[in-house]
Amino acid sequence: MIQWLQHINEASIPFILWVQGTFQSDGMTALMRFFSFLGTEYFFLLAMPFIYWTLSKRWGVMTALALVFSSYVSGFIKWTLNIPRPPSPPVQKFWHETSPGFISGHATTAMGVWGTLAALARRAWFWALAGLLAFSIGFSRIYLGVHYPSDVIGGWIAGLLVAAALLWGLPRLEPRVRTWPAGMMLMAAFAFSLLLLAIFPIDPESPFWPAASAVQLSGLLFGMLAGLAWDVKRLHFRVESPWSRRILRFLAGLILLAIFYVGPKLILDALPLDSYLALQTIRFLRYALVGFVVSGLGPWLFQKLSLAR
Repeated sequence: MIQWLQHINEASIPFILWVQGTFQSDGMTALMRFFSFLGTEYFFLLAMPFIYWTLSKRWGVMTALALVFSSYVSGFIKWTLNIPRPPSPPVQKFWHETSPGFISGHATTAMGVWGTLAALARRAWFWALAGLLAFSIGFSRIYLGVHYPSDVIGGWIAGLLVAAALLWGLPRLEPRVRTWPAGMMLMAAFAFSLLLLAIFPIDPESPFWPAASAVQLSGLLFGMLAGLAWDVKRLHFRVESPWSRRILRFLAGLILLAIFYVGPKLILDALPLDSYLALQTIRFLRYALVGFVVSGLGPWLFQKLSLAR
């Protein structure tokens, strides 16, 4: 399979060169960078809490899970197959990447997240918007010279499978989990997060384990699930309120999120830690705190500030 994909990739290099030669301009490059930004961690750190805090808890949960599992699946496939990205030269690179190419993480998360949201929205215009965004994000990766067309198509397929699995599986699993005691919820969330971390492929060119990207995703998942357990058992956070309160809670939540996102990073940069495992432990806690702020600590604060019920 790897050799087959590599043959296809080599044959598609003229197409990448045609895309870059036909559409390249400063304005187009800026636009493609913007679409690629829509598939990054920084964008979803804004979008995920906005949806959960102001639009719909269910949509927010599904967005978070689609993000985590889409990113995890793409990373798992990347490091398992370890297929390189397009060579430069002849392809021009307008975006820096260091991981393997197949499959495109941006394409996977775009299709996984926006496909999930489109299925929940059940509106024709939202399906059109989701399709446009998924296509534009995927196309931007080809234009920017960091992916072959096969990487993008593979990412779209993987993202659709993740979305389908979530939409089918979560409604069946959620009623059972809600009956569990809070302690059991937390233990299950922690065990599942560690399982994902343990089975993630190792970078063949690096002696270090676990992979930093897997640590981030497993930490984010655990924090999000821990906050949801708190909400189910105690908080019962409700989104419904005037839009003035929704905007205020989003702004207040962003401040809280920035503290827990930036604070641990400053600690990581300041501490003279030589242990890779210690660094990854702090990274796990950092992303767990981010997830917990979105689903637990943020809603608790909103209730204390009378910005939510």
